[in-house]
Amino acid sequence: VLFFWVAGLKEALMDDVSQPKGLPAKLRPAQVGAWVQRARTGKPDIRDVERFANEWAKWWQEINPAWRKVSLPMSRSGDGPWVGLDLPGTNGFLNVLICLKWWRERVETESKEWKEAVEDVTWVL
Repeated sequence: VLFFWVAGLKEALMDDVSQPKGLPAKLRPAQVGAWVQRARTGKPDIRDVERFANEWAKWWQEINPAWRKVSLPMSRSGDGPWVGLDLPGTNGFLNVLICLKWWRERVETESKEWKEAVEDVTWVL
């Protein structure tokens, strides 16, 4: 996943830097906002990993392009613009990746849902 994100980041650095660089906060897990406010330091307060995972999934669906949101799981076929997800900055796609990291750190083994989330994020990248 990180390989694809870095490749996209390099490409984005060649693009217009005047574009907004933040993903929408609507439905975003509260832990992300708290982490950003702490200058991206410290550990998030995740007491219920299942709830966090569900919040992340709702946010992930919310920030994806409309052409992918036909049903759950979201489609990995078709083609359309990636406007809204093509945001490499510190408030962009990094927040998606850090959530996956936090989620994985709080479970003993990789759950089916976590693996599916990683696969979907990798496909998007």
